[in-house]
Amino acid sequence: MRFSKIALGVGLAAATMFTAAQAATFTLDYRHEYKGEYQENFDRICIIGAFENGIGFYVDSSFKSGSERPGNDEYNEGQWGDFVTNATEMSLWWGYKIKDTGFTITPGIITESTSETTGYKPYLRLQYNTDFGLWFAIRPRYDYWRYDNEKADQKNGRIDAWVGYNYGNFGINYNYTYMWALNDNADGTTRYMYDNDDWNYEQNLSMNYRMGPWNPYIEIGDIAVASTSDERQLRLRLGIQYTF
Repeated sequence: MRFSKIALGVGLAAATMFTAAQAATFTLDYRHEYKGEYQENFDRICIIGAFENGIGFYVDSSFKSGSERPGNDEYNEGQWGDFVTNATEMSLWWGYKIKDTGFTITPGIITESTSETTGYKPYLRLQYNTDFGLWFAIRPRYDYWRYDNEKADQKNGRIDAWVGYNYGNFGINYNYTYMWALNDNADGTTRYMYDNDDWNYEQNLSMNYRMGPWNPYIEIGDIAVASTSDERQLRLRLGIQYTF
């Protein structure tokens, strides 16, 4: 385990203890994800904590259950094949509301680890909430991936933008993501991300409806299939949250 993973875990624990005396909400989030091209399934369990001083965190773990990818002999058990670990992710942030403006600025960091990689993703999010339910947000992010094998490290830039609307218990938002490679392959060749180019994009439409402590949601995404193809695929997510 890398030192930085331990450091972030300690940071999360310290933040939790530091804010324990303040009002807090905790949310348990379960989500199932389906990617259409190779009939891949993913399941995620996440715990989210939010404190009245703006500090928040989450810790999640996800699993894969099947794939129809050609040539994937180690993991080609069909759509509902055996479960295997996919990734573990942790995040820590602090949201600061600028008084009487509707703006919230949130610096934060995400770490993600798999059996082969560790990713570090610092970001800065700016959100504006109107008085009538409409909101906007933008989040520049830097992604740095370290590999446990001989593969060279990868550095990516990323910008997420959202527009959303909340009406009573109902919420809807659209998210557009643009990402680009900040370095080439180790041999100097271009590192492709989508359609034989060094950039990629994603789109996502999300809807939710709160019912007391329960918050079911659905997300419909448009994502790339492969770095050397212009094909796109459906990503469908269904989830439910319980806040206590």
